[in-house]
Amino acid sequence: MSGATHLKKPMSCTTGEIQEFASLVREGFRGSDEGLLGRVETARLLAFHYAVDDSLAAIAGLKEPSGRHRRDLFNKASVYVSPADYEVELGWVYVVPNERGARLAEDICRQLLAGESGAGVYATTRSNNAPMIEILRNLGFALTGEPFSRRDEELVMLLRS
Repeated sequence: MSGATHLKKPMSCTTGEIQEFASLVREGFRGSDEGLLGRVETARLLAFHYAVDDSLAAIAGLKEPSGRHRRDLFNKASVYVSPADYEVELGWVYVVPNERGARLAEDICRQLLAGESGAGVYATTRSNNAPMIEILRNLGFALTGEPFSRRDEELVMLLRS
């Protein structure tokens, strides 16, 4: 049984919520650096899903990366559309291991994206992360470009227009 999902603008989050969110990002994604807290604090929207015991079970966020970051990423992925048309990145999607299998990731991503109709959104994921690729496809994303390397991982890019 699942608890509740809360969508919050970072400015509405407590310091503890931001730190707990960042902790799960670091748990789920190698190479999350010292600048992570600042990126979490400047995201467009964060999703927190709490289990019935009130523990944080899943997270996701809508990020607003810089134009330079988007251009670099789109170039690495050989994606030949304008990064300016994709100002929002769906990312930091992570479900704690004992909560997996309940479709939490898809549910929280769907909630985050509900307010983004008409906006171009992109996402990246490891090329071997078939469950996340399936979730993104279910949400209207399409694989685009070529796989690329970042931090010793092979990633793919997906776009949703």
